[in-house]
Amino acid sequence: MAVLAEAWNIKNMLASGERASEHFAYFTVQANLLVIVVMAWMLLVPPARRPAWFDHLRGAATAYIVLTGLVYAVLLAKPEEVWSWSIEFTNAAQHRVIPWLVALDWLLVPTARRIRFGRGAWWMLYPLAYLGCSWLRGGLIDGWYPYPFLDPGVHGGWAGLVWPTGQVLLAFLLGIFLVAGVGRLRYRESGASAREPSPSATG
Repeated sequence: MAVLAEAWNIKNMLASGERASEHFAYFTVQANLLVIVVMAWMLLVPPARRPAWFDHLRGAATAYIVLTGLVYAVLLAKPEEVWSWSIEFTNAAQHRVIPWLVALDWLLVPTARRIRFGRGAWWMLYPLAYLGCSWLRGGLIDGWYPYPFLDPGVHGGWAGLVWPTGQVLLAFLLGIFLVAGVGRLRYRESGASAREPSPSATG
């Protein structure tokens, strides 16, 4: 579904004349592309052959796409759209169906290695980098911001962004730790991780 939704998005982008530099700058699109990569990896590569950091990539993708749906529902969707399904296919797929499916996958398919909260905190680097790049682009390059809560012109200047941006960052921080916590609880030792020596065993 993620592939179909993004293919439909690209078709609409080409038909409407939307700039690719704007379309692919949306966090929603980037999160969905990351989900496609992670799910394809899970389908094509058996658990024993995945790198040690794959569970963190999968966890980060889960957090990003779930929070994408949450931020859309709370900050971006029109009131009449929040509980309605009579919306565009790509909108429903990328902001509702895919976040739910990826969240279910994270709940039902255990990680091969235990998620550590300290390492899970690194998942915040990408949202922070996205925030910085969006502001640099809008402020110094072409004046375009992907979302209203990132646009100082909408909030009366840069100082006005503290509250809306702070809300989003706090939601991401809490959401990331929640996803990491679920992954930690759903951990199941795989054959590969079972063969890894523990620190005490190696002296």
